[in-house]
Amino acid sequence: MKKSIIFKVGTFSLVLLIGVLSFYSYKISYSNVISNEDIKNSREVNNFESEWAFLNDIEENNDTVLESIDSNLDFNKIIVAPADDKEDPSKLVRDNPDKGVSKPTTAKKAVKKYETNETSLGIDVSTWQGKINWKKVKQSGISFAMIRCGFRRLDSGTIVMDNQFLNNIKGAIANNINVGVYFFSMAKNKTEALEEAKWIVNVIKDYDITYPVAIDIEIFNKNRLKGVSYSTMTNNALVFCDYIKKQGYTPMIYSYANAFTKYFDTAKFKGQRIWLAQYNDKVTYKGNYHMWQYTSSGSVPGISGRVDMNVAYFSVTNDVTKASTVNGITNTGNLDKVTFKEMNMNTTLTKDVTLRSSPYTTLPNKAGILEKGTYVVVTGMSDKFIRVLYNGNTFYINDVNCFVMDLAPVNFDLVDLNVRCNREITLLYKPYNFLLNNEYKKISALEELRIVGVNSSYVKVLYNGEYYYVNDVDFYDVIRDNIYQGSITS
Repeated sequence: MKKSIIFKVGTFSLVLLIGVLSFYSYKISYSNVISNEDIKNSREVNNFESEWAFLNDIEENNDTVLESIDSNLDFNKIIVAPADDKEDPSKLVRDNPDKGVSKPTTAKKAVKKYETNETSLGIDVSTWQGKINWKKVKQSGISFAMIRCGFRRLDSGTIVMDNQFLNNIKGAIANNINVGVYFFSMAKNKTEALEEAKWIVNVIKDYDITYPVAIDIEIFNKNRLKGVSYSTMTNNALVFCDYIKKQGYTPMIYSYANAFTKYFDTAKFKGQRIWLAQYNDKVTYKGNYHMWQYTSSGSVPGISGRVDMNVAYFSVTNDVTKASTVNGITNTGNLDKVTFKEMNMNTTLTKDVTLRSSPYTTLPNKAGILEKGTYVVVTGMSDKFIRVLYNGNTFYINDVNCFVMDLAPVNFDLVDLNVRCNREITLLYKPYNFLLNNEYKKISALEELRIVGVNSSYVKVLYNGEYYYVNDVDFYDVIRDNIYQGSITS
């Protein structure tokens, strides 16, 4: 009897244990599914049209779109990072070669070189500068400080506060130094970008922020961002900036020249302030920027060790509460004009292509990716670019062979005329004036030709025993009409 009871109890316990393990196994499996789905969603799964629609929605109805991106952030549980946090993303990029070679400089030299009526000199600081004597910093001539308020950890994704943030922001403000803040982002989707923006606004709400609130994005396709597309990174920055602006602050995007040129869809940043990192004597980046981080090897009284130094091309910038003039720099350089032959062809792409906002590959003008098979209207062609109309916007593609060239037959009314040119004309191989390498030669005025066909746009001629076309129907005077009528297709 006792053995039977023991056996039943044991069996029940075993079943219960299996049930519990199965439940947790299910939870773990379900958790993995959600995690994998999040990663999948962080990739570029939406087509280009939906991404532009998303951005247009933000511009037209900021409140609705941003509130629809939910966040589970608990502002009562702000974590302060240790002084040497093992998941601090800045460890990966402190000596990023893509920023250039950092040259030592002093505050005295920097002020003399960069401080003018149109610019101001500043620094950006974080836990890596340790305790700062802000009184000495002020006395050195520094006008502003961009202070790191926090970061999202490299792999775990936890949002933490820089352990020197409170000391830095209080010390800078107490010494009448204008302050802005930045957050080192590791957001892998729009939801996380919004979380970061909301977190920042919560921690800075009690301070007088007179310079921008910046998102720092300089890690791509590494750690928790592995597999996240450049387009997603672009949209993350825009979600962040729109929320920051909605809260009454001036947003700004920080990264380095190569990222703005090759990674981001920088054309979508039009209207945003750009904080450019390029360690050089002068900026070679071909784009717009409003703040320039020109070295990470600055020496400033009150700070032990090296510090990043910056030039801002504005004074205070808080658009809502401060009078502001934001100049910025346009560094596009002298560009050769690109001339397009006009056309109007409804067609589809034969390969994946990069869209650009201007017909140059040397500028930070990427606007996204269009996939093979996408319908576009080609409105112009040059020797290297086509101009397309897509989703109501004009873009440029650096590939003249990426679309189906649908050359519809051109019909002509048959004639037989001997004519004399009354002006210079160009003979074409085919009756399509937008085609490249389509010109045969120019014919001067008074030269005689034989016309064999006409329509409303082109004339078909016989010249030196070969047929050509002229995109001009009034270039001639008739010498003799041979009275031949009919129709023909080219």
